Amino acid sequence: MKRIAPIHGLTLFLLIGLILLVFIFQGHIPLWRSLVFRYCLWIGLLFALQLPSQRTSLGRIGGFFNDFSPILFIVLIYESLGDLIQYLHSDIDPWLIRIDLFLFGVHPTVWIERWIAPWLTDLLSFFYGIYYFLPVILVLAVYLRNPKRDFDKAMFVLLFGYYISFIGYILFPAIGPRYTLTAFQTVPLGGGFLTDFIRDTLNSMEHNKRDCMPSGHTGIALIVLTLSYRYQRWLFYLLVPTVSGIILSTVYLRHHYVIDLFVGAALAAACVIVAPRIYEGWNRCREKKI
Repeated sequence: MKRIAPIHGLTLFLLIGLILLVFIFQGHIPLWRSLVFRYCLWIGLLFALQLPSQRTSLGRIGGFFNDFSPILFIVLIYESLGDLIQYLHSDIDPWLIRIDLFLFGVHPTVWIERWIAPWLTDLLSFFYGIYYFLPVILVLAVYLRNPKRDFDKAMFVLLFGYYISFIGYILFPAIGPRYTLTAFQTVPLGGGFLTDFIRDTLNSMEHNKRDCMPSGHTGIALIVLTLSYRYQRWLFYLLVPTVSGIILSTVYLRHHYVIDLFVGAALAAACVIVAPRIYEGWNRCREKKI
């Protein structure tokens, strides 16, 4: 482990953990063999592309792919969770609904109906969709303008945040109020072509539907905001209104309970504090090994 870069070692740890989880619950998972095969294949890909000893022979294009390959693993692992999470244990939506009711005395997605307007639905749908591009925008800006060590650390913190969110989805599966509270909603969201396009695109592309707790839109967006403040201050000021719109959209569009946002924000705070320390400690171990 001392020979592998932190961002790649983090992915390796998660894949090994997922393989063990699939073996433990194989009797409940219809596609368990397919999952194990995919995870083993990705470990092979990880070692083929990511080992530092191969980095000098990759060339400029290969090095760029190597640096940004964590984005590929985020997508692959997230999509694989759709074949795993639903078979482990029942959804916890009833508990999340009770927590929101206890905190606010109402269902927040129902209460916010008084503000629904087609133009606002389109605007917040745009914010909800643009979330998926925020991490890429950040790491590209850092890659082009900052030292390589800043890029690696920023990528590690983002990766740490994503993987903690994935573990949260496994431990606390929930499908969200757009499915569970339809009987209470009395006002349709409306919206135009933009809303329909973003909703239909995400519904068709996201194989994993149990991704509410914690709110990745909240957690990852706040991590991106924090990292932009550290490494690209100009980007931070551009992202403040965008991140605010993203967080508001999660409840307005009925994707999340408010408790999901609180947990996502807490995890973001923990990640930006803990992950850089893990990164630095890992690198110190590698330097001693070298």
